[in-house]
Amino acid sequence: MTELVKALSRELRDSVDTNEAIWRDIERGKDALRGLIRTGLEALWLNISATPERQLLTYETTTYALRRADQTPARHAIAHEQYTFNDSTVADMLERARSATDTRWSIPLHVLSRFTLNVVDGVVLRWLVDNDGDSVGGQLDLLSDILAGYAEQ
Repeated sequence: MTELVKALSRELRDSVDTNEAIWRDIERGKDALRGLIRTGLEALWLNISATPERQLLTYETTTYALRRADQTPARHAIAHEQYTFNDSTVADMLERARSATDTRWSIPLHVLSRFTLNVVDGVVLRWLVDNDGDSVGGQLDLLSDILAGYAEQ
């Protein structure tokens, strides 16, 4: 199960990391950072929205791992490893964007990556519930604004 979850997470990561168009001709400063984050989130979203069954599977895997985790610690480890891997993936993306735009974070990167993952998790789960893809763009805009607000030049 852990390997399945990692494979799904790697696929999402690669949708941003390997898309060279995202990382080409980048300007400097907070506005550029905001735009780069938004572009990265859009690439992530295109992958997510094309794979609703896989997204549902990640939530099912997490809830399975947490159910009775107190009786089977190995189950809890699956969920923990899933989120640790995803935190690292998001942190890498945010750090790459920060470096490319010659900015710096005003709060610790691990706080931003965890927050980002929490918001994206919520956006995806809400989309799975109400299938309102039209509202996702506004949510990703807001998340990009918030994250860029924690950058300094």
